[in-house]
Amino acid sequence: MKRYILYFLPYLLAFNLVTNGLAQSSKKDDSCALCKDGEHLNENPYKINFHSEIPYIIAGGASLTYGILMQSTSTTKPFTVDELNQLDRQDVNSFDRPATYNWDPEAQKTSDLLRTAVVILPIIFLTNHHTRTDFGALLVMGLEVGAITYGITTGVKYTFNRSRPLAYNDNVPLSERTNSNARLSYFSGHASFTAAFSFYVAKVMNDYHPNMKSGYKIAIWSFAVTIPIVTGYLRVEGGRHFPTDTISGVAFGAVVGWLIPELHKKRDLSEKLSISPSFNSGSKGLYISYKF
Repeated sequence: MKRYILYFLPYLLAFNLVTNGLAQSSKKDDSCALCKDGEHLNENPYKINFHSEIPYIIAGGASLTYGILMQSTSTTKPFTVDELNQLDRQDVNSFDRPATYNWDPEAQKTSDLLRTAVVILPIIFLTNHHTRTDFGALLVMGLEVGAITYGITTGVKYTFNRSRPLAYNDNVPLSERTNSNARLSYFSGHASFTAAFSFYVAKVMNDYHPNMKSGYKIAIWSFAVTIPIVTGYLRVEGGRHFPTDTISGVAFGAVVGWLIPELHKKRDLSEKLSISPSFNSGSKGLYISYKF
């Protein structure tokens, strides 16, 4: 695992940079080391109450139900030796095919560590006084992100039943190739989870600090992008997933992690909604636009 410690460096550097800024910003209520001119200009950007959360609770519950239902009703069985012998890596598309030669247990273990570490990332909200008082509400959003990501990912896995690349590899122990999850390659849960939570944290920090210094903004979003990409690479290197599995997982997780806080943002219709008269080819009407 030692050679994979290098993959943690971007994670550690970004985390150190941001947490140092957060610690400095907690000296005064109106001061913020993350913000330009050292002054915080924004209050809680989200609207979170019981009534507003009902659609998200339903979405999370539906996602979990979908995942659990697909898992519990699945008739997928582990590969038999005869079935493994019939697998041909030439049937795999040329982009994904190189993954069928990969097998690295150390890469798999490192990806497990990254997935575990990223799930507890919202703890960073407790280190900043602008987010600390809203930690309960932010935790609720985090649970929604986790529920939707887990439910959809699990459901898709059991819907597609795609064989993992290790199933094609004769150098992989037979116990791994005949494991019950050897048919659950698409899409990568590790990639979707790390993307969902890293993008969620980055989105929240940016929403709370709309005038954030460019250096911190670059660090936060670089961190958000790097972690799932590294995780996805390790899953491919370890023989657990094809590149398309991890690309799909990162894309899905990133959308969920960004979209949930975006949908929770307070909307000022006077700023978002624009209505003006329209005159076109002799006809009269109204031009209505809404900025998301």
